[in-house]
Amino acid sequence: MITQPLDKQLPHGVADLFFKDAARKRAVERSLAETFARWGYSEIIPPSFEYYESLAAEAGPQLREEMYRFFDRDGRTLALRADFTIPTARIVGTKLFDRAMPLRFFYVGSVFRYEEPQAGVRREFTQAGIELIGAATADADAEAIALAMTALRNLGLNDFRFTVGNAAFLHAVMDDIGLDEQNDHALRDAIRRKNTPALKRLLASLDLDPARKNALAQIPTLWGNADILDRAARDAISDEARAAVEHLRGVVTRLDDLGFGDSITLDLAENRGMAYYTGILFEGFVEGLGFSVASGGRYDNLIAHFGPSIPAVGFAIGVERVLMARRASASIAPDIIAARQTDFRRVQAARERGQIVEVDVLDRTEEELRAYARVRDAGEIWLSNGRTEVWK
Repeated sequence: MITQPLDKQLPHGVADLFFKDAARKRAVERSLAETFARWGYSEIIPPSFEYYESLAAEAGPQLREEMYRFFDRDGRTLALRADFTIPTARIVGTKLFDRAMPLRFFYVGSVFRYEEPQAGVRREFTQAGIELIGAATADADAEAIALAMTALRNLGLNDFRFTVGNAAFLHAVMDDIGLDEQNDHALRDAIRRKNTPALKRLLASLDLDPARKNALAQIPTLWGNADILDRAARDAISDEARAAVEHLRGVVTRLDDLGFGDSITLDLAENRGMAYYTGILFEGFVEGLGFSVASGGRYDNLIAHFGPSIPAVGFAIGVERVLMARRASASIAPDIIAARQTDFRRVQAARERGQIVEVDVLDRTEEELRAYARVRDAGEIWLSNGRTEVWK
């Protein structure tokens, strides 16, 4: 097998986009940005790389391991951003903490993670999302979830379902147990996977009181519709656990009011994600894909790493995953192919109407112009004598 030299290759996990692929991606990004803006969110653009110590703050061991790191000329460690939430938290905590709350930001851009590429995810991929900062209410959580659903709907992805949980519930049950890191991870993993045999074995090996063991054993069964909240509240072993259930109930009520209640499944066993989640967490799935296209949650302790303690909630949508699910496509075909001699004022007027106009720069004959227009799938041709031929 002949291997091309490196200067003609791309690194593993990145891709070139052009023609229709580039147009489809930009169309999705524009739709998401426009949706976020209509809900009162303004764009935030953090740098593509920062000091590693900043981007690694509260990121959790897996994300830190996946970061691309390198050194500057002074020997300081830099890293490419692996998500947008931590840079946004830094900006708010160091520069915007004294502004009127809440702050609403959205972003669209590349993130970088050194992980094995898979469906819908490369080592450079695009996230589009929001951060709602300065509100710890059920209304704020419901707005984030409803906005994620609206964004998917505006992209034509109507067959979605969101799994919604509350990390605060599991924290309330586990925080005072005092497990070592290995057992803590194993316990959370067994709960999240609803692996009842593994969970029973692990609980049997731990020195916990019977009430705590029973509460942990029941968590994997707490999933379904809003009815599970009554059982969770009745069996909660602490005020903090009950408060987490009631907060989730408030979010569900608000989503019902907004017309999204039928699109959610509750799951109090859910505990995936980055280390900074402290409350509501959710994932969005669309028909035909076996993985989520959107995920988010509440992270009330993250901004305090950089400045004052300010509550926040947000989500990110994976643009490449949306593209896999989305049936609609963006066209790059011009509306008009115009001969070189066409009056430029006519061309300019068409462009101002929003039409795509290509002007011939090779001085083609009429037949050559027609042949080119067919290749480009143009809607009409403007010939040099002022005649127009409409093909669509």
